[in-house]
Amino acid sequence: MKTSLISAALVAILAAGAVATLAFAQGGAPAPNGQNIAVIDVGVVFEKHPRFKSQMDALKAEIDATEKGWKDQATQINAAIEQMKTLKPDSPDYHRMEKDIATRQADFNVNKALKNKELMERQGKIYNNTYKEVESAVKEFCQQFNVALVIRYNSKPADSGDPQEILRNIQRPIVYIKPGYDITDDIINLLNRSAAAPQNGGGRVGVR
Repeated sequence: MKTSLISAALVAILAAGAVATLAFAQGGAPAPNGQNIAVIDVGVVFEKHPRFKSQMDALKAEIDATEKGWKDQATQINAAIEQMKTLKPDSPDYHRMEKDIATRQADFNVNKALKNKELMERQGKIYNNTYKEVESAVKEFCQQFNVALVIRYNSKPADSGDPQEILRNIQRPIVYIKPGYDITDDIINLLNRSAAAPQNGGGRVGVR
């Protein structure tokens, strides 16, 4: 995101009162020297990030189609193996099919491994690029409100029927959050404005 465009969006949000509920200091005014602390649920931000969701949906559709292709190829190879079994092991046709099947199996395994690696790398880039957007939005937000520290936390309640989930909940570092210190929705609003803006050069997205 371009800094100037993000700043302009933040001014617009402030004017609309979208972040007027922040209560970092007495009277609702931000503290002077970056002494404020806020929290954010990055998982929720990702879930509600429209561009992240659309990219992951597209990737999932490609993964499903790719998996279907692998299954179809595997079915064809297995059918060839069954056909080969009907031939005499010492016949020329048997040896020809055996060689052909071995080649197809080798190509199948190599192509599948390479494609899976490519898909995993692309998924990683989507997550990484989205997290960079979140970091950028959080930075701009904190500069506006003199926030010195933003702590990541999980806002979802633990499943009371899952002992492991209960244990993880007990081990959470944050026990209490004063209303107004959670900036998750504010960052989501900023990113949504960014997603609605036209693409700029270099693949970066600005905010109107």
